[in-house]
Amino acid sequence: METNILKIITLADIASLANGLCGFFSIIAILQNNIILSAQLLLLAVIFDAVDGPIARFLNNNNLEHDVFGETIDSLADMVSFGVAPAVILYMLTGQLYVLVASVLIVICGILRLSRYNTISAFTDTPTTTFIGLPIPVTAFILAAFMLSSYNVTILFIVMVAISILMVTDIEYPKVKEMPIIAVVFILIIMAAVPTINNMLYRIPAYLLLILGLLYVVGIILISAYDNRKFNDKVQDITDFKNRLNKR
Repeated sequence: METNILKIITLADIASLANGLCGFFSIIAILQNNIILSAQLLLLAVIFDAVDGPIARFLNNNNLEHDVFGETIDSLADMVSFGVAPAVILYMLTGQLYVLVASVLIVICGILRLSRYNTISAFTDTPTTTFIGLPIPVTAFILAAFMLSSYNVTILFIVMVAISILMVTDIEYPKVKEMPIIAVVFILIIMAAVPTINNMLYRIPAYLLLILGLLYVVGIILISAYDNRKFNDKVQDITDFKNRLNKR
């Protein structure tokens, strides 16, 4: 078993480390009351998290030891950037004691979400097309979009509590793989994350990112509820049909 980190680490792992560092520096930024920079660093963390997987698949290491090593780095980086950082930032944004409820939920649900994901991955060989529960990067994605646009503290609190709970549900969220959608989101993130003098240059893409993020969160719930209702209606129709046959 190789123990030399310099021989194990790959470009994908460096992307994961960059993800974690962006999360760390986003906390530093909010402690210095730099809300815009903190939000932009969260968005950069989302980008690095999005590219580490494709880089790993492109390199195609086929090394079990490295797979475990890489997945561990990825999970720890995710917890820093999408669990701890949003929790700290959310509280620092408001300074309200009740907001700690949302911050605690983000940390607890984030840990549980990542633990479940790693457990499922360990016992699943075939690639899946859905996530069980809301993906944890959505926490930072939506928080950053709120920060870059005008936000209401109460609404932000409610949204972050809801997102935390959705992370540990059994609702299946699709993995977005359509290139046009990915390209649009990446362009918007980059536009929002690039430092600029003109506030509107990041506010417009921030509003669009917020809309896209909330559509992903809420839209899947509505679709899932509609599908469940259709399924229950079909079951009821079959039951009614059987009952009519039995009466004859």
